[in-house]
Amino acid sequence: MKTHIKQHIVILLALLALVATKAFAAEKKTTLWSNYSPSGTTFSQTTSIDFSRGDYIEAEIDLSTCGTSVSLQNLISFGDDIAEWNSGKYNLHLYYTHSGKSLLMDYLTKGGDKQETTTTLSSTTLKLKLSSEGLSVNGTTAITASTISGLLSLTSIQVGSQQGDNHSYATYNDVSITGEGTTYVTPQMGSSYFICVANTTNCLTLTSGKINESVTVATKANAEGQKWTAKNSLSTSGYNYNFITALNSDLALDAAASNSSLSPLVWTSEHSSGQSANINQEWKLVSTGKGDNTYYLCIAYNGTTYYLATTSTRNTLVRTSSQSSATAFGFINTDTSGSGTTDPDTPSNPDHGSFNVSWISNQSKVGDYKEDAHATFIPYASVEQMKADANYDKPWLTPTKADYLNLNGQWKFKYVAGSTTGPGSSDFYDKDYDDSSWGTIRVPLSWEMANYGKPVYTNVGYPFVSNPPSATQGYTQYGVTDNNSTGFYRRTFNLPESWTSKRVFLHFDGVYSAAVVWVNGKYVGYSQGANTDAEFDLTGFVSEGDNQLSVRVYRWCDGSYLEGQDMWHLSGIHRDVYLYATPKVAVRDHYITATLNDAATSGSLNVKLTMDNRDKTSATKKILVELLDAKGSSVKSTTVSYSGSATSTINAILSGLTNLTPWSAENPYLYTVVVSQQNESGVEEMVFSTKYGFRNITKSGNLIYINGKRVFFKGVNTQDTHPEYGRAIDTETMLKDVTMMKQANVNTIRTSHYPRQPKMYAMMDAFGLYCMDEADVECHYLGTNISSNSSWQTAMNDRTQRMVLRDRNHPSVIFWSLGNECGAGTNFSGTYNLCKSLDSRYVHYEGANSGASYSDLGSNMYPTVSAVQSASNGLNSKPYFICEYAHAMGQAVGNLQEYWDVIEKSNGIIGGCIWDWVDQAIYKPADLVNGTKMKKGFHNWASGYDYNSTSGINYGFQGNFLDNGIITPDRAWTAKLTEVKKVYSNVTFSKSGNTLTVTNKNSFVDLSGYTLTYQVLRDGYLQSEGTLTLPTITAGNSGTVSLPSFSTDDSHEWLLNVQLRTKNDNLWAEAGYAVAEEQFSLTSRKEVTAGSYTADGGSLSVSGNTVSGTTKDGKAFSMTFSNGKLSAWTYDGQSLIAADGPDFNTMRDIDNDRWSGSFITSSNTSVSSQLTKSGNVAKISVKGDSYYTIDYTIYPDATVDMKVTLQSSSSYRRVGLAMQFQGGFENVEYYARGPWSNYVDRKTGSYLGRYVTTVDDMIDENIHPQTFGDHQDLRELTLTNTDGKTALNIKTAGQVAFSLSHYNESDYCGTGDTMWSDGKHWYDLTKHSQIYAHFDYYQRGIGNGSCNGDSVLDKYKCPNGSYSYTLRFTPKSLK
Repeated sequence: MKTHIKQHIVILLALLALVATKAFAAEKKTTLWSNYSPSGTTFSQTTSIDFSRGDYIEAEIDLSTCGTSVSLQNLISFGDDIAEWNSGKYNLHLYYTHSGKSLLMDYLTKGGDKQETTTTLSSTTLKLKLSSEGLSVNGTTAITASTISGLLSLTSIQVGSQQGDNHSYATYNDVSITGEGTTYVTPQMGSSYFICVANTTNCLTLTSGKINESVTVATKANAEGQKWTAKNSLSTSGYNYNFITALNSDLALDAAASNSSLSPLVWTSEHSSGQSANINQEWKLVSTGKGDNTYYLCIAYNGTTYYLATTSTRNTLVRTSSQSSATAFGFINTDTSGSGTTDPDTPSNPDHGSFNVSWISNQSKVGDYKEDAHATFIPYASVEQMKADANYDKPWLTPTKADYLNLNGQWKFKYVAGSTTGPGSSDFYDKDYDDSSWGTIRVPLSWEMANYGKPVYTNVGYPFVSNPPSATQGYTQYGVTDNNSTGFYRRTFNLPESWTSKRVFLHFDGVYSAAVVWVNGKYVGYSQGANTDAEFDLTGFVSEGDNQLSVRVYRWCDGSYLEGQDMWHLSGIHRDVYLYATPKVAVRDHYITATLNDAATSGSLNVKLTMDNRDKTSATKKILVELLDAKGSSVKSTTVSYSGSATSTINAILSGLTNLTPWSAENPYLYTVVVSQQNESGVEEMVFSTKYGFRNITKSGNLIYINGKRVFFKGVNTQDTHPEYGRAIDTETMLKDVTMMKQANVNTIRTSHYPRQPKMYAMMDAFGLYCMDEADVECHYLGTNISSNSSWQTAMNDRTQRMVLRDRNHPSVIFWSLGNECGAGTNFSGTYNLCKSLDSRYVHYEGANSGASYSDLGSNMYPTVSAVQSASNGLNSKPYFICEYAHAMGQAVGNLQEYWDVIEKSNGIIGGCIWDWVDQAIYKPADLVNGTKMKKGFHNWASGYDYNSTSGINYGFQGNFLDNGIITPDRAWTAKLTEVKKVYSNVTFSKSGNTLTVTNKNSFVDLSGYTLTYQVLRDGYLQSEGTLTLPTITAGNSGTVSLPSFSTDDSHEWLLNVQLRTKNDNLWAEAGYAVAEEQFSLTSRKEVTAGSYTADGGSLSVSGNTVSGTTKDGKAFSMTFSNGKLSAWTYDGQSLIAADGPDFNTMRDIDNDRWSGSFITSSNTSVSSQLTKSGNVAKISVKGDSYYTIDYTIYPDATVDMKVTLQSSSSYRRVGLAMQFQGGFENVEYYARGPWSNYVDRKTGSYLGRYVTTVDDMIDENIHPQTFGDHQDLRELTLTNTDGKTALNIKTAGQVAFSLSHYNESDYCGTGDTMWSDGKHWYDLTKHSQIYAHFDYYQRGIGNGSCNGDSVLDKYKCPNGSYSYTLRFTPKSLK
């Protein structure tokens, strides 16, 4: 009896061991196709499989789209060569005929006869499962395992449709392989691994560990001869790995490529004493791109790349020069510590061990107990609660009734400066730690903005000494003195009683750069990746009532090497932090896709739900998925069920959708997908909703189409920057950004160079903005040293995958971008393929030879207009997207119209994004904490040169190069944005006689939502206005409007202004906002004529070099000349000029100039015709060297004509006269182009009119002081003294532009490339009492040459030759 009991115990223990093995095996599902419609084309994938260990293939196929015209469609095949009928292979072919709902199954054995089975289907939904039990059709075994035993013995299987003449028109909702896969990692230097053939149990093996022993492939038995330690090789060319056998520390894996008769073996390691570098032992890991950490192993020998491969029997190792013939390998840790992201778990009393500070210098360690990425959602307890939330319809606002707890606000904070050896540990996370002596900090905020440490700006480089993966020592010689500082955060939160039975998650939207989390004194997890979400399961760590949360944040970590963007490098919790709760078994992710017709007006919707049952409890759930229209009315719904004890996916399909309103940036119509989870009793336990827009993205030729229409992407690059909060952007600022973009006709955002907060995408969805979503990957300084180094593949994959999985439900996201300026790194092959495996959108990456590799788009930065013209048909045979252009630094955005003249006429350019949206300057934190934002009337902006020496330019310390924004840091409208609004407008006007033509360049919407208004101006003054009848003008077409007969005359300049205005309020503008406008001349300009003026009384006399006179109302005036230069000018006791009079001046310095020429600021004047009285006028002619002549005519009523003739040269920055008016003439009225400053190549959006301002308000407060305030086409200017007594009126003839300022240009104008280095601020300059004025015939265009673009187009250079204009000055007494 005891014997039998003992035997039963043995059997029971064995069974328990088997159950445990199954329970802890990592069941892995790999999706081959999801929501895929081949439309009769062939498709296939080949993958590893092991049916004997329980792997299986499942397919859910919608047959309703097969149609009746094509019979025997090759629906799907399984085998080792499915394109062939019978080629000595094992193949199973399935054919479908829709008319009889017949499924024909032909199995071809190796060289044998076919075995045919036929079944009739009862519905158009087909579910297949191929497993060790055979093939089942809709849950019933159709072919037994014994029949297809040969097929089930394969370890590599091809799946798809390639056989025969008729291929499939079905829709493949899901085709996937599930098995007890192994989790592979990217090897970390110094750690030990099994090197296994991917998705098998075989690994590289030695038996004796003796030199020259060939390496074989054998079943993994955890033997010492199967363990290999990864070390840094001696390679300097990216072949970084050296693998040492555990049997002999002097022997390394050697390709033996120098002897063709040898197979790969072990040989004396290049690290062994007396040895030199051995390229046969220097391995590179090339990602397979499958997103599963599998790699091809290769060496480079004599110019040839050799890969490891196995023979067909998989027990012999060979070399191959073809990557397509190479074998994929995966690395498994020989111990249980791992090095990637530790999987989350939630026992009732979880123990996650402890944090290891070495992780911040381990590029393979991207997290610990960090949740997998998923789509954003906020859970509610019920639909009723959700719809009662006032913010339900605006997902960028904080929810008020959700199972959600906002943790933003004031936290306790302690800052500890780092040492050169790195940050140390602290016990600050203890639950009862006394933090009463700590300060407080706002969350979210960059801690430097609270004056902890100092901000650092770098462009190309890093703020720390480059020694990857270590990032601990700041560049002290350039001002980075606080090294890798640490911020300690603490706060309490109160967990609601209703959450105690739920799963509780802690969510961070973003932390710079690495964060460690403790709750109630227990370690929870670790995360890096500053701009991707990080979540942690707090279940078991928290309890009802008060809980203590502690977060340690490291300023830098190894991840900082992938965060080398052109920006302020700031630190801390810079995005939202919150908690939310779900049921223990709940929907964890949802992926919404649609199969639509070309116009996106009909089709089907699929919501792929991931059910999270991490505790493996038996559960039954019902999930109702409902589609609501924009008014909240139900369109269609379906219910799916979950029953089981494992994590799995379910597809909820809403088919037969018709009369859909498609989404576009022009009409951002959003539906709502509501997901309601019910327990087995049908009671709601969790509800969430996602805004969704139906739209197609397709490519034809080298153009991109949305919903079947060509779209131009009129974009801007953006940065997360706020002048008070650093990298922390509040909701109000985000809304202001998207509002201003829409008002300026911007329709595209590139999230340069990292993903934005989720709420920003919700805004883009709702407001209507296309998005290029870019991964947080830039290693500009190190380039391919990082991006081709396979040890960084895990981190790059993690950032890319988290972006895609979080954001792929947003209709606004049109493109994925893999990162920025990392060179043509081979790791991007992996991230590109990863993107493609997760989503179908087109992928962009500029850094690989202008998008030639790893990109669906051709792309480059800062091309000239002529270079854009040369790529009109596409770049690298792809749609051409200009990812950065028109560098908007300082006085910029010249010749924007010329770019778009080329783009809109092209057959292969889809658009571009201006660099960039907003200046990144910040308020100086040391002053900000005391409430100081202004200094001497100017913003107290700080640039990079305020903290870091620009002598470190080669390390990226480039001073002011971060201020490239179209708008200012505080989001003020600018002259640059005015030009963007005009050039990006989708409506244009032209006029012929009394006919106005309105052209609608939109792709989708007509103009019924707008009104057409007009104003008639006489010499700039409003005479009449009204509304015109706008005909129906559909997208892409034009219409005509008959204009009234306007009453004009020949004595004045008459102008017609027209505007297209919004009829109704919308998210981004009130009713009446002008989205497009134009100005037309009705009559020619009436100019003054020098010397042809009839004075209004008065008298004058000439004495020597002075002319004196008295007006008819008794006002005395005089002018004195000295050596030909006007030296004094008075009227009614008021001096009109402050120094010598007009003289030649070419001084102009803007950030775009970047030149080393010289300025002309004065001349040697002489009198060419003496001052004399002629009749009742006085005349004098003067000249300034060879630069100019002035013919003065002085009239007895104090009016003065100056006829100016200038000698111009194309080398000049400006051609004209400069003079100084006496202080006090502060009030300005002008009739010229305005109200924003404008230049010859930036004036399309500036119109002639009468504008009133002051001298001080004419400043363009660019962060770096430079030439400003020009206004083209001056007709009339009046300066009025602040005492209200005297005005000076100036009228013109010819071409004149003007500017006014209290600042002497010589204080900030220079030559040479000083824009990033001179360290000047507006408040550093001296404000003078006098007014510096320019009257130019021409000022060189501003171009966009601060970063490689056109410094100026030839047509906008100062002309060569002689040119004239006239200024007529008339002083007047006002009292």
